[in-house]
Amino acid sequence: MGLPELKQKIQIQIENADERLLRIVSSVFDNYLKEDSIIETTENSVAEPTVAYDTTGKPLTLKQYNKEIDRGIDDFENGRFISQEDLEKEIDSWYNEQI
Repeated sequence: MGLPELKQKIQIQIENADERLLRIVSSVFDNYLKEDSIIETTENSVAEPTVAYDTTGKPLTLKQYNKEIDRGIDDFENGRFISQEDLEKEIDSWYNEQI
Protein backbone atom coordinates (compact mmCIF):
# COMPACT_ATOMS: atom_id res chain seq x y z
CA MET A 1 0.00 0.00 0.00
CA GLY A 2 1.45 3.33 -1.07
CA LEU A 3 1.28 6.64 0.74
CA PRO A 4 -1.79 7.96 -1.17
CA GLU A 5 -3.76 4.77 -0.44
CA LEU A 6 -2.72 4.85 3.21
CA LYS A 7 -3.84 8.47 3.57
CA GLN A 8 -7.19 7.67 1.95
CA LYS A 9 -7.69 4.64 4.21
CA ILE A 10 -6.93 6.73 7.32
CA GLN A 11 -9.28 9.51 6.18
CA ILE A 12 -12.12 7.01 5.81
CA GLN A 13 -11.37 5.48 9.20
CA ILE A 14 -11.34 8.91 10.85
CA GLU A 15 -14.65 9.84 9.25
CA ASN A 16 -16.21 6.71 10.76
CA ALA A 17 -14.47 6.91 14.15
CA ASP A 18 -16.18 7.47 17.48
CA GLU A 19 -15.10 10.18 19.94
CA ARG A 20 -12.85 7.88 21.97
CA LEU A 21 -10.85 6.80 18.92
CA LEU A 22 -10.57 10.40 17.70
CA ARG A 23 -9.17 11.45 21.08
CA ILE A 24 -6.62 8.63 20.95
CA VAL A 25 -5.58 9.53 17.40
CA SER A 26 -5.35 13.21 18.36
CA SER A 27 -3.13 12.32 21.32
CA VAL A 28 -0.88 10.19 19.11
CA PHE A 29 -0.54 13.07 16.62
CA ASP A 30 0.19 15.54 19.41
CA ASN A 31 2.92 13.33 20.80
CA TYR A 32 4.35 12.59 17.37
CA LEU A 33 4.62 16.30 16.64
CA LYS A 34 6.38 16.83 19.99
CA GLU A 35 8.83 14.00 19.28
CA ASP A 36 11.40 16.39 17.80
CA SER A 37 11.26 18.54 20.91
CA ILE A 38 10.82 16.04 23.74
CA ILE A 39 13.18 17.97 25.96
CA GLU A 40 11.53 21.37 26.08
CA THR A 41 12.74 23.75 28.71
CA THR A 42 10.46 26.26 30.41
CA GLU A 43 11.70 28.24 33.39
CA ASN A 44 13.85 25.55 35.04
CA SER A 45 11.64 22.59 34.08
CA VAL A 46 12.01 19.86 31.48
CA ALA A 47 9.00 18.23 29.80
CA GLU A 48 8.84 14.50 30.44
CA PRO A 49 8.32 12.13 27.50
CA THR A 50 5.20 10.00 27.21
CA VAL A 51 5.82 6.34 28.11
CA ALA A 52 2.26 4.95 27.96
CA TYR A 53 -1.40 5.80 27.51
CA ASP A 54 -4.32 5.17 29.84
CA THR A 55 -7.55 3.51 28.72
CA THR A 56 -8.95 6.82 27.50
CA GLY A 57 -5.88 7.62 25.39
CA LYS A 58 -4.41 10.15 27.82
CA PRO A 59 -0.61 10.16 27.63
CA LEU A 60 1.27 9.22 30.81
CA THR A 61 4.75 10.24 31.89
CA LEU A 62 6.95 7.69 33.63
CA LYS A 63 6.05 9.23 37.01
CA GLN A 64 2.30 9.02 36.25
CA TYR A 65 2.67 5.48 34.89
CA ASN A 66 4.49 4.31 38.02
CA LYS A 67 1.84 5.99 40.19
CA GLU A 68 -0.89 4.02 38.37
CA ILE A 69 1.07 0.79 38.92
CA ASP A 70 1.49 1.58 42.63
CA ARG A 71 -2.24 2.28 42.88
CA GLY A 72 -3.02 -1.08 41.25
CA ILE A 73 -0.70 -2.91 43.62
CA ASP A 74 -2.33 -1.13 46.57
CA ASP A 75 -5.79 -2.11 45.27
CA PHE A 76 -4.71 -5.74 45.06
CA GLU A 77 -3.06 -5.77 48.49
CA ASN A 78 -6.21 -4.28 50.04
CA GLY A 79 -8.62 -6.69 48.36
CA ARG A 80 -10.05 -4.19 45.86
CA PHE A 81 -10.31 -6.63 42.98
CA ILE A 82 -12.56 -9.37 41.62
CA SER A 83 -11.39 -12.85 40.76
CA GLN A 84 -11.87 -14.15 37.24
CA GLU A 85 -14.26 -16.80 38.56
CA ASP A 86 -16.43 -14.20 40.32
CA LEU A 87 -16.32 -11.96 37.26
CA GLU A 88 -17.49 -14.81 35.04
CA LYS A 89 -20.36 -15.49 37.46
CA GLU A 90 -21.32 -11.82 37.40
CA ILE A 91 -21.27 -11.74 33.58
CA ASP A 92 -23.40 -14.89 33.47
CA SER A 93 -25.91 -13.19 35.78
CA TRP A 94 -26.22 -10.33 33.27
CA TYR A 95 -27.27 -12.79 30.59
CA ASN A 96 -29.75 -14.44 32.95
CA GLU A 97 -31.32 -11.04 33.74
CA GLN A 98 -31.95 -10.42 30.05
CA ILE A 99 -33.91 -13.65 29.58
